[in-house]
Formats: sequence, C-alpha cells, structure tokens
Amino acid sequence: MYCPNFVAAIEKIRTHPDTREIFKNFKSPWFFLESKEEYERLFRSCGFDVIYSELRDESNLFSVEEAYKIYQSGAENGYLNQSFNTVTLTDNYINFFRELVKEAFKKQSDKSGMIDLKFKRIYIVAKKQ
Repeated sequence: MYCPNFVAAIEKIRTHPDTREIFKNFKSPWFFLESKEEYERLFRSCGFDVIYSELRDESNLFSVEEAYKIYQSGAENGYLNQSFNTVTLTDNYINFFRELVKEAFKKQSDKSGMIDLKFKRIYIVAKKQ
C-alpha cells in the first residue's frame, strides 16, 4: 500500500461505471515488495552491496490541489500512460479519470481542506560491487 490515498482514488476509477471497462485494460508498471529485507535481497542479487536501508511510513498534510499535483508528478504518469493500457485512452476518458481522482481527494480532505497523504517509502544506499 504505497499510498493509501492514491489507492483509494484509483479504486474509484476501477469501480466507476464510466471508467471500469477501460480501466480493466490497465497493466501496472510497478511492483512493490513487502519488506526492506526483500528490497535488500533484490539489490544484492543485482550486484550491489547494501550500505543502508530503511522502510519508512511518512505522512504530511497537503491541500487538495497540492495532493493532486503530487499525484500528477508520478502516479498519473503510470495510470494514464498509453504503454500500460491495452486499449486506446481517449481525451474524454483521461479528463474524466482526472476529475474522479480530484473528487476522491476532496472526499479525503478534512474540514480545513487538507489531506493527510501517507506514503510507505524505501530508502536504500548501495554500492555496485
């Protein structure tokens, strides 16, 4: 659960009657491991010496607009990348997808309009052998 806020927004896309049929054709470009030890093993198997690793839960308050910009800076590039969809994404689908994500973020906000964005992050320092 790399970012529960993003996952909840995408769940809305996955289940909405106007997006679910197209979203079924999305093939995730990401993979996530469950522990820092699994990430360390991955790096070691690729010829790295792991010097430091930490799996950290992070949480910060952002406005809905800021949270959406953070989402757009990374996650959206995967979800709306034609390379990861087996059907052609139309402008109408893309625009509606974005509106649903914005709606989901608004529903996640508190009374002051802030969202507590939560991320699980891995930090690794490694040196090629």
